[in-house]
Formats: sequence, C-alpha cells, structure tokens
Amino acid sequence: MKKKRIAIAAAVAAAVTGISAGAVYALTTEVVARGTFVSQKDKVELVRGVARLIGDPTDAAVQHIVLGPGEGPGWHTHAGPAVAIVKTGTFTLVDDDCSEQTFTAGQVFVDEGFGHVHRAFNPTSGTTEIWVMYIVPQGSGLIIPADAPSCAS
Repeated sequence: MKKKRIAIAAAVAAAVTGISAGAVYALTTEVVARGTFVSQKDKVELVRGVARLIGDPTDAAVQHIVLGPGEGPGWHTHAGPAVAIVKTGTFTLVDDDCSEQTFTAGQVFVDEGFGHVHRAFNPTSGTTEIWVMYIVPQGSGLIIPADAPSCAS
C-alpha cells in the first residue's frame, strides 16, 4: 500500500512538473501611443524638467485624454514636465504669449511645466486622442488651473 501511494505521488509530481515545464505563458504588450518629438527643444525641456526633480520624491503619471470638437482644458500649468503624444486628430497648444502651435497624429511635444501657463484644445470637428506622461513632485496635481495671460483678454 505504501509503495502504491509513493508511486501515485511520484506520478502526480511528474505530471505537475511536465505540465508546468511545458506551460507557455502569454505576454501581451500593447503600445498605446507612439510618436516622434517635434523639436530638439522639446527633448531639452524634458531633460531640464527631470533634472530639476532629482533628489526630490517624484511621481510619474500617464493620462489618456479624448477631446471632442473645440474641447480642451482652460489656462493651466503643470508641476513638472509633461510629454504629450498625439495619437489621433489634431491638438493646438496656446502659449502664455498667445502664440499657437498645432500638432497632429504621431507628433510628440513637451510642456516644460513649473509654472509655464498655457491652454490646449482640439481645433477640428473630429475627435482628438492624446496620451500625456507627467513627471511631477510627489503628490502634486497633474493639471493646475491658472489665470489667463494678459494677451488672452
């Protein structure tokens, strides 16, 4: 009886070992958005922003934003740099001097943050989808409302 139990235990152990050795684990990865930096300046702003946070507790957050026609946040800033990838549609950024720059699908731009005031919106009749990665001091907000600059009145 004891030999039979040992034989059964050995068979079960062999089966479990065989199953786990032959198991295939599925790894699914999805690149949700990808683009190309619009300018060298954007990369410099990103590096400068991250460098300002060295030595401080820092958070990273990713936000998926879908904007209908004309939609977008009002005047605001970020507590650190924000890297935006336009996945679909068109996105217009209005700077604190009221100049505008428009980005299209596949483009990446950086907002320097740290009090840089701007607003953004979808200027088209379609939908715009962007993904934004923020690198900010720990616990800070991602989009911080700000007063409009004098040129916007």
